[in-house]
Amino acid sequence: MNEIQKAENTPTPEPQRNTERKTSRVKFPESKKDMKILAFVIMGAFIIILGFGIIGAGSSALRDNYTAAFEKEKDAAYDAQYNKYYERAEKEYHVSNRTKISIEKIKETANLEVLNVSDTEYIISENEDNGNGISSWLEVPGQGTYIVNLQAAEFIVDDEREYVLVRAPYPEITNISIDYKNVKKLLFKNNIFNDSFSVGEDLARAQLNSADILIKKEFASNQHFYLSAQEAAVSSIQCLVKQYNPKLPDMTVDVEFY
Repeated sequence: MNEIQKAENTPTPEPQRNTERKTSRVKFPESKKDMKILAFVIMGAFIIILGFGIIGAGSSALRDNYTAAFEKEKDAAYDAQYNKYYERAEKEYHVSNRTKISIEKIKETANLEVLNVSDTEYIISENEDNGNGISSWLEVPGQGTYIVNLQAAEFIVDDEREYVLVRAPYPEITNISIDYKNVKKLLFKNNIFNDSFSVGEDLARAQLNSADILIKKEFASNQHFYLSAQEAAVSSIQCLVKQYNPKLPDMTVDVEFY
């Protein structure tokens, strides 16, 4: 009881003013635990900042790669579309401006005459040869025509390139005949013992038959005629094809024989 009263009678001390100036508002950790926490906070902040830098760099690289890939694909797509429409336009242009090569009438030609040839044979029969006492010398001209059967030919046509390949049979000789109008009697002589006209006519007929055989053999074996006929056939067929296609002056025509 006395202690309580004593306390009540004790005067209350006046509060002292803090005269010290605060030099910093930062409160440093007072323990090791607080120091560890602060260290983790700083490290986490650094990692976050570094991560943003890496992400930013990665995003920039990704954006650059995407842009390059996009440009590449865009160019490829453009080229593909360009080529597609170019080819279609070119095709339509060729179709609309291409002239079809005409060969139908040519294929109807059975006997295309390519070369006329001629030969002259001299047939001599002396009186001792025929037993009739007659000497007869004849100059006998003959003629023939090489033809090509285009109905049996094969035509390979390329309208786009304006090209025709004709595979035709080799030329063959036809219409071999004697030019009777131009047969010349170089010598005709009979003796006084034989002035029969019938004998003379029979001898002339035999001579003309011999001339006909010789002329046919000459045409069949004359290599010069044969090669000349091939050259003439190539030229004739080329001219014929171009004649039926006047709108294609630059057309190419090749000819082969079989």
